[in-house]
Amino acid sequence: MKLIISMIFIAALLVSCGNKDEMAMKTEQTKPMHQAQMMDAGGEKLIYYTCPMESHKHVHSAEAGNCPECGMALVEGVVTSVDKMEYYGCPMEIHSHIRKDTPGRCEECKMELKPMRLKTSQG
Repeated sequence: MKLIISMIFIAALLVSCGNKDEMAMKTEQTKPMHQAQMMDAGGEKLIYYTCPMESHKHVHSAEAGNCPECGMALVEGVVTSVDKMEYYGCPMEIHSHIRKDTPGRCEECKMELKPMRLKTSQG
């Protein structure tokens, strides 16, 4: 009897461990893009979508869409290489408005600014 109970316990333990791995894989696949931060073939990492207008740089989204202020299509804000960068920016979506010409730290969260650019449909 003890052998049967032990075997049932071990089987249940194995099944529950397998479900956790499967659940973790499903969770990873369904994470919003700003959490997964996908890297494209060019080695650029998508951080957020933002309005291409300088006056609307505070507009950010985890998904593609249109700017609520002007209706323009949001573009990808990506971390890139120094030779392709347009500005140094904070890698946090909520700090999309932090854009500098020189390296440094974000005034709001103190993270290191990264070389970034706005990736429009032309490039």
